[in-house]
Amino acid sequence: MTFSIYFFILLVIVLSMDAFAAGFSYGMGRVLVPFPSLLIIALLSGCMLTASMIAGNFILSFIPASLTKGISFSVLFLLSLYKFYDALPQLHLKTHGLTTDTISEKVNKTDKDILSGKEAALLAFALSIDNISAGLCTGTVPLPIFVLLLITIAIHFASIRLGVLTGNLLANKSSHRFAWLGGLILMLLAFCRLF
Repeated sequence: MTFSIYFFILLVIVLSMDAFAAGFSYGMGRVLVPFPSLLIIALLSGCMLTASMIAGNFILSFIPASLTKGISFSVLFLLSLYKFYDALPQLHLKTHGLTTDTISEKVNKTDKDILSGKEAALLAFALSIDNISAGLCTGTVPLPIFVLLLITIAIHFASIRLGVLTGNLLANKSSHRFAWLGGLILMLLAFCRLF
């Protein structure tokens, strides 16, 4: 099952918003995220999304088209609900909820002032759960695997780098002011999958 390149790029951008939010929280906390750590997050996130899309394309080829649309809609819709939850004000959720901020805080334990390569890999795996879910349920676009991989890595790298830079500049703001937008876009994409 394939879908348009525009849908693919929009989906990758939305899925990379977690990387942006994590980068933002590190930027606000003045945590140094060195280039190798940024690259690890981008590579692992991009590889997992690309691999799951290829696997999803193979798996979905055995499922009737009508059922495929339902699965794709359901997963994207549930992901959109999680994004809305992640965008809620972090009152009681701050310490107990499974949000991008709490994941980012729990990962960076060794040295609070720098995100090591090992911590970056752990963060990439934690943030890629929704990438894998979305990839498995949507399939791929008609592009070579290398191009798919390059696009996903580049978008994830740009997202976390932009998040860190924005966090450094706006240290007193909240990264979740616009996080609901990712949820809204995923919900729209979910309904688009029904047509």
